Amino acid sequence: MPTEPRSLHAPFSAAVLRAIPLGALLVGDDGRVVAANPQFSEVCGLHGVDTSTGAPADPIADAVARLLPERDAAALRSLRGQFVRKAELRLRDGRTLRRSRQPIDAGERHLGVLWLVEDVTEQRRYEADLHRHIDTLGELARDRAEFAARTSHELRTPLATVLTFCELLTDPATGALSEVQREYLDTIRRAATRMQDMADGLLHRYAEAASGAPPSFAPLDPGRLLTRLVGDITPWATRDGVFVALDLPGGEPPPLTADADQLERALTALLDNAVKFTPAGGTVTVTARPDEGPGDGEQPPGLRITVADSGIGIPKEFQEEVFTEFVRAPNARRGPYPGTGLGLSVVRDAVRLHSGTVTVHSDEGHGTGVEVWLPLGGPPGTGPA
Repeated sequence: MPTEPRSLHAPFSAAVLRAIPLGALLVGDDGRVVAANPQFSEVCGLHGVDTSTGAPADPIADAVARLLPERDAAALRSLRGQFVRKAELRLRDGRTLRRSRQPIDAGERHLGVLWLVEDVTEQRRYEADLHRHIDTLGELARDRAEFAARTSHELRTPLATVLTFCELLTDPATGALSEVQREYLDTIRRAATRMQDMADGLLHRYAEAASGAPPSFAPLDPGRLLTRLVGDITPWATRDGVFVALDLPGGEPPPLTADADQLERALTALLDNAVKFTPAGGTVTVTARPDEGPGDGEQPPGLRITVADSGIGIPKEFQEEVFTEFVRAPNARRGPYPGTGLGLSVVRDAVRLHSGTVTVHSDEGHGTGVEVWLPLGGPPGTGPA
């Protein structure tokens, strides 16, 4: 009867290995099996191979090597290696095994080697399927972006023609229009303008996504940007009976490192929404002030921009959903408020790009406030050295 390696108690070792969910084989320094659990034979398919205590380990290595392709079989010459090794093996039958080898030492004395084997075939198949699905979703997203951009581009040409002929018909040289005809013409112009705005929004949104152009961060003056954007939207707001105010407490806000195009697009979307969803007689207030940001005071210096209105508000249960593309709250869908549901998703993406935060404070029927916090230095790695 072969002797057991010193300091390894075979019955105790076998009991421990049986409790391990993986296939486990303990080989002594003399090249014989100290203990093996049933899972090891099951995972490796070692039917008819002796894995009992004291059995030689070389036949086990030979049996496992026969399961491997020829190019891998030579790597498994012995089960007595003295170095830590981890690897995955593809078997001839298509399965994938993850095996690890761990030397068992007592001080400077080498006692044996513990082998652990796990069948990861299903896990690898699941991961491959997951990667395939991710690739498919990526292709679908790109196709959707290209389709939306192409469709929006095709819509702009006939809409431009409609608007051009509206202007021509209002020219006195073409003859006087009756009051009813002028009213019909104004209705056509408003509808075409709204459709053109929606097409432009889709075109910008998906053309940017399809281009994959990297962001360009540079210092900018947020006070000047906000002043210009508020000035641009004021005529539209005034026509609809909405008062727009810009409040910069404490003077001009500090410089901000940002992607100017992305930030301008996001702020424009916020202002457009605020004016669009505010009835005549309402107000829209834009503020910007230095702010350390949310959290425990460990945030970098930042700027908080708030766009608050006295409009129709957002129901509580939709205040997170409205940041999803094409999602519009029920009260927005019911009322005379055209749109695609892309505005707040543009804001969300721009804020993420700048490593900032965006929050909504709203109550249906009592207005909406959207707060955007941005780090003054831009995302990590973009600020000044």
